[in-house]
Amino acid sequence: MKESITPHTQVLLELFHTSLGDTEGEVLSNAAFATGVLIENSTADLSPQFLHVLAALRPLFDVNENTPPARLNAKDNATGAVARMILKSAASVPLDQVLPIFIGALPLQNDYLENRPVFRTIFHLFQTQPAVLAPYLDNLLPVFRTVLDPANDEQIGDETRAELVALVGLLNGEVPDKIQAHGLGVFVTGA
Repeated sequence: MKESITPHTQVLLELFHTSLGDTEGEVLSNAAFATGVLIENSTADLSPQFLHVLAALRPLFDVNENTPPARLNAKDNATGAVARMILKSAASVPLDQVLPIFIGALPLQNDYLENRPVFRTIFHLFQTQPAVLAPYLDNLLPVFRTVLDPANDEQIGDETRAELVALVGLLNGEVPDKIQAHGLGVFVTGA
């Protein structure tokens, strides 16, 4: 529906917010995904509600090795929702509080489709506010290595892969030692 969802934004956001409090992993997963897609596509300004939405998404990031698969999927969908919020209005997201949790949720383990908004967000932040990602570079580089590994080719599409390789090349110009230390040198042209 894309932006044609706009007249129904408030009703849907309330429904999804309620669903983010459910106990079923599948409901949580769908609610997190739907929240992110609604924020991404609605032309209504939802930025005043971002803190409320972030608070509802926050519990979905609390997972461990015994967490059921549906809840793990909910974490990936919550990560995608946060990515969509940052893309929609980074100024409305408290990045200093959100980025440690967002980056800590990577690499995604279950719903690789959410890597699309996640990496669009990472690329956007590197282009517009690289200083906010600088403290997390040592956390991001292993994520880059994981998703670029040919054995994990289902994690990102060709377009994202090409853009990520280009970013690795740029970072190699700034921190070549870190690129090499994380095994990313093989992705740098001429390396």
